[in-house]
Amino acid sequence: MKFVLKIATLLLILSCSDKRSLESKEEAIAIDTISFSYHGFNQHGQLDLLSNNAFIKIESIASCFGDARIAKHFGYYTRNGSKICLSPQKVELLVYSGFPEQKEHRDSLEYGPDSLKINTEYQLFEWKNKEYLLSKANDSISLDLTDDYLQFSYYYNRGAEPQESGNYLTRIKKDTTVNVPWDSNNIPKEYRNIFLDEPLSVLIVDRKKHVEREYYNSDYELELVSWRIKINKGADSGVTKGLHFTTKDDQFFIDIDSVLLKESYGTCYIYNMEEQLFRVGTEMRTKWEQ
Repeated sequence: MKFVLKIATLLLILSCSDKRSLESKEEAIAIDTISFSYHGFNQHGQLDLLSNNAFIKIESIASCFGDARIAKHFGYYTRNGSKICLSPQKVELLVYSGFPEQKEHRDSLEYGPDSLKINTEYQLFEWKNKEYLLSKANDSISLDLTDDYLQFSYYYNRGAEPQESGNYLTRIKKDTTVNVPWDSNNIPKEYRNIFLDEPLSVLIVDRKKHVEREYYNSDYELELVSWRIKINKGADSGVTKGLHFTTKDDQFFIDIDSVLLKESYGTCYIYNMEEQLFRVGTEMRTKWEQ
């Protein structure tokens, strides 16, 4: 009986030792893991770069109807200076349907031509207290139609960065007291012209109203309209597609979708907005001083 107890005790000690050893290894990897992420509307992304040169990339997309899709990519990465390249090996896909009936489907497959594609080349750079990991390509599982640099320029030009970011990978540095100055050389040459050195100021010179849809009930009348706005500056003043302009009170805004040499256009969809907020002659800027 004593012999059995000794054997049981020894096995318990060895088991605990192995468990502590495994936990210590996992903890070491976790401590050395660098995580980049973003959180958008119904969309989340995360890239974990582990100390053993493995990576885990997670993309989750949900709908307002309860549907969701989570893709996990596993593989290895290499780093050469500020360039990080991923080599995906495996893909795990979870598709969840909440309407009209709840269903869950899981797949595990090799990464290849028939599996979900992800960005594999990223550039790392620092600005203020954040690190950015941006790619020129688009993930096939992303909802966004623009690449990381176009998204980043949108938030940068309107003054939202670095407090607010889009659906691209970032992380807060451990030492947040180190504020790295802005350096446009960190941006690939083909994108530098869309980053503004100074905020742009424009005037509304024309506007056209189009009624998209009308709603009526006993309590109020509501119409969905769009306004086509023309501003007085174009490509020769540095206006590019995608620039965001807003009024000083932030009650009206447009995103530029058409640029000519000396004028540009954008559309805003609104509900019963007071038209005096954006009369002809109203000033709009890419960024107003806070």
